[in-house]
Amino acid sequence: MLLSEKIKLIRDTHGYNRVEFAKILSMPKSSLEKYEVGERSPSGKALLKIIEVFPQYALWLTTAGEFTISDQIAPGQQAPKMGYAGVPAELLNSAFEKTITASIALGWLSAKPDIKFSMLADLLRHDFVAEGGKLIEPAADESKTGS
Repeated sequence: MLLSEKIKLIRDTHGYNRVEFAKILSMPKSSLEKYEVGERSPSGKALLKIIEVFPQYALWLTTAGEFTISDQIAPGQQAPKMGYAGVPAELLNSAFEKTITASIALGWLSAKPDIKFSMLADLLRHDFVAEGGKLIEPAADESKTGS
């Protein structure tokens, strides 16, 4: 996809007309129009302004690829559910509980009087973070209300 097409796609994806988009980018409408029709290539300053306003498209805009890693996406793509912010603690806890339940049902694990499965869950969370994972804990208000 040409750079001119990418700029137009960003504008169209966000529902701006050229006047609105040029205003957001602090550039003349005539310059934006020339970029979009491929009559002129945007300056480095113009590209940086687009990236400043729409950082999620930085890699996509400046390279030939489409990205779903980190927080980089192409216009119209959905960001990954977990995104780059981390894994919701509830998701990790739920997956761990299902794994433990299945392991017990299959006879791979058996309960020990002095070991609580919550201790294993704590160890899993600790190791996950120690390996570079990031947990997203619910806000204090959410944990009290259950929502």
